[in-house]
Amino acid sequence: MEKHTAANADAFGIDGAAVAEDALPQKKQKKPINQQKLQDNLWGWIFCLPLIVGTIWFVFICLVAALLLSFTDYSILRGSMFGYLAEMGDHIMHASDGTADPFYWYKTIFDYNYDGMNTYIELAAPYKMNAMGAYLFNTVFYMIGIPIGMILSMFFAVCMTRDIPGANVFRVIYYFPCVASTVSIVYTFKLMFSPTGVINQLFGIDGTDGGNAFVWLQISGNPPNTWNMLTEQEVDSAFMADPFWCQGIISKLVIIIMSVWKGLGGTIILYIAGLSGVNAATKEAAQIDGANGWQIFWKVTMPDLYPTIFYNIVTAVIGGMQIYMEPVLLLGESPLTSGYVSHIYRYGLQGGNPTPSRGAAYGMVLAVMIIIMTLFQFYLDSKNKD
Repeated sequence: MEKHTAANADAFGIDGAAVAEDALPQKKQKKPINQQKLQDNLWGWIFCLPLIVGTIWFVFICLVAALLLSFTDYSILRGSMFGYLAEMGDHIMHASDGTADPFYWYKTIFDYNYDGMNTYIELAAPYKMNAMGAYLFNTVFYMIGIPIGMILSMFFAVCMTRDIPGANVFRVIYYFPCVASTVSIVYTFKLMFSPTGVINQLFGIDGTDGGNAFVWLQISGNPPNTWNMLTEQEVDSAFMADPFWCQGIISKLVIIIMSVWKGLGGTIILYIAGLSGVNAATKEAAQIDGANGWQIFWKVTMPDLYPTIFYNIVTAVIGGMQIYMEPVLLLGESPLTSGYVSHIYRYGLQGGNPTPSRGAAYGMVLAVMIIIMTLFQFYLDSKNKD
């Protein structure tokens, strides 16, 4: 066919060899290598390498190791953790009757006295409460600050995007707490709420009168032992006579205030960045159509700001479930005020013979709870998009 085509081309005065060459499939030409781009990519991977290695080692590998560890009887006194895991089959946790029970630690979490392991705290006699439930209640209570922080940061971000004098100065001022260390912030709040601190002075009291109604606002004071004492009532109710729900309630509120104040600046910056991406043409069109400022905010600004809101909520919930330093530094480790991570530390690393395998089991429960909550938020996000 090619010969026939070339002959016909020659008959019409066309170069048959050229036609035959054009009929052949063309070889794919190699694109020249951009040396500058290759070098930029190489340096990019070099800078990312520490983060990649750290994530693989300290997150993924350690997560798998902690999961395997939670089925064993490992303690710090037994030597190398990874050497212990290499012989994991010989170290599966056993109950007191000698039977192998890999889920031993998980059963102690949800049982008051599984196999003789006391995992409860004393409430008003004769009531007891599972220790995990107490610490988890504190964690969930502290998460009240998440919606409060979201609303306040949104309000301040909208104000700072207005054309007002000194807006940039306010952005820096609100971001200062994010730069300060948690220890310094906790120490400041501890001084503020001390018996002779500025809070009691603002109320006009010295904080030393044990019968004063404002003493229970103090971090270092003596809160009422029961709700009956707090409300000066004599109600025959287990709840009213229960010291657990009463003690530390105001201290928990102080921790919420401190956490909101500390995290406000970072959230404001993210909202300001999101507000700068709102479509100005859409807002202008809404104004022309007669929409007021409130309608523009809900119908135009909020939909464009939704990705930022979703990111802030997801990260805030994950961080809130892992709260640890603030309650411990401010009030000390206690089931009345400490978060769930303190519960992990208490059994996994604290004491004369800590048991990391037990702490790992409690950590796995926390990881599952965080994963479930995160997946639920993504599910709600997908339903919202539909």
